[in-house]
Amino acid sequence: MLQAFALASPWSGEPNAWLQIAALVGFLSTQQNKSPLKKQFIQTWVFATSWLASTVWWLYISIHHFGGLPKALTVVAILLLCGGLAIYYAFTISLYFKFRKSHQTFISAGIFASGWTIAELARAEFFTGFPWGAIGYAHIDSILVTTAPWVGVYGVGWLAAYISACIASSFSNLKQEKKKVKKNLGISMAVLLLLAVPWQVNTSSNEKNFSVSLLQGNIPQELKYTKLRKQAVDWYVDQAIQAETDLVVMPETALPYLRQDIPHEDWQKISTHFSAGQKALIVGIPTFEKDKGFGNSAIALKANSEEYLYNKQHLVPFGEFIPTYFQWFNQMVNFGITDFIRGPLKPKPFVWNGQNIAIQICYEDLFGEELAQRFMVQKENMPSLLVNMSNIAWFGNTVVIPQHLHIARMRSVELNRPTIRATNSGGTAIIDASGKIQAVAKPYTQTVLVGNVPASDGRVTWFAEWAGRWGLMPMWLFCVAIVLGFSVARQRSRSAPQGH
Repeated sequence: MLQAFALASPWSGEPNAWLQIAALVGFLSTQQNKSPLKKQFIQTWVFATSWLASTVWWLYISIHHFGGLPKALTVVAILLLCGGLAIYYAFTISLYFKFRKSHQTFISAGIFASGWTIAELARAEFFTGFPWGAIGYAHIDSILVTTAPWVGVYGVGWLAAYISACIASSFSNLKQEKKKVKKNLGISMAVLLLLAVPWQVNTSSNEKNFSVSLLQGNIPQELKYTKLRKQAVDWYVDQAIQAETDLVVMPETALPYLRQDIPHEDWQKISTHFSAGQKALIVGIPTFEKDKGFGNSAIALKANSEEYLYNKQHLVPFGEFIPTYFQWFNQMVNFGITDFIRGPLKPKPFVWNGQNIAIQICYEDLFGEELAQRFMVQKENMPSLLVNMSNIAWFGNTVVIPQHLHIARMRSVELNRPTIRATNSGGTAIIDASGKIQAVAKPYTQTVLVGNVPASDGRVTWFAEWAGRWGLMPMWLFCVAIVLGFSVARQRSRSAPQGH
């Protein structure tokens, strides 16, 4: 639970790097070298299941309250999800417990960090991926975030796991090496204090800022498509027309009608308003294309141009598509449309006022390696601004809001681009390219966040270069090479003649 709290405090929403390290050190310190491997496997599985369940417990609100699944079955469903994901950690960390007896601290710590990261990568990619809560996000304000433009959030997580294993190994050796007690404790405390000091990546730029209005309607999810449907449209349309900023952004599915079903006078108002001048509007709206299907989409409007259409590419399993062999689950819940079409992996940006705007919808900003692919294009099409449109009212007024905000901050650091977020209920914010929040709206209020978007220096990060070309494969190869390398070395040392 402490490791879950480190990702975003349940009270303040702040990330806590030293608490994440301390929680993982606490777990590793309870594992005895002489314990049976089966026992360590089970304890690791319990630890990972508890951590993941404490991180994503808010799924209960969407599945039970909005989906209608009975309470007991909802709890079982969440535990099955978290328990299934925890198996990755149980398998890979078992390798650490197996090898740490025969290696020095810094070597066995590398095995642990690599095993942990392999589990994180598997969680990110297998079965469409669900990497929410990777430990690297706890370090968005720590010194480790300075490595994110090079190694990404999973590289940051590797370093955090490595530090945790080194500290845990030092504590476990205190009984045998009492003379080093003060030295080990001093080093450990220094590391934790260093992680508690706020750090920031420097990406200053002299480019001119532009103004933006981010609309947060706070429309209750259970009434959005029924009693408050027209009220939602009226509020968003009125606020968009009244905005005096250069850019206006609405959240995901802000207008709760299919594009062709919106009351004509409402759409006419905004299309006419943004058909002249230099202003632009990005609208979250569901769409339907004949012979294709429904889309979770964004439409952008500007003068002297056709409508720009973006369809969400990375869909949420069960919420936006049903995996094969799980149709039975879809029959038990009621999420409405759960079969959306996918947009292209490398869509063209929305070009406006010298900006190449890379739109993502909600869950998509969880996958930095996919956003990095948008940088593998001609220079003139390279993103200069990230726009995230979300609706996390599905999960109530919970810790999900700051968790998602820290995810967006990490994407800005990884890709060296500012992010603006328009949400229905919370997490509406302006984030600069260093991951610092410039302005944020109060959650669960109906408001308009107005501010200026600071530009970045335009550099393409190393992370964007390698992740854009090869995805997460370099991280896989790095971690697997370490684990296999030391595994082979251990086997050779065991088979060597006596006294060799």
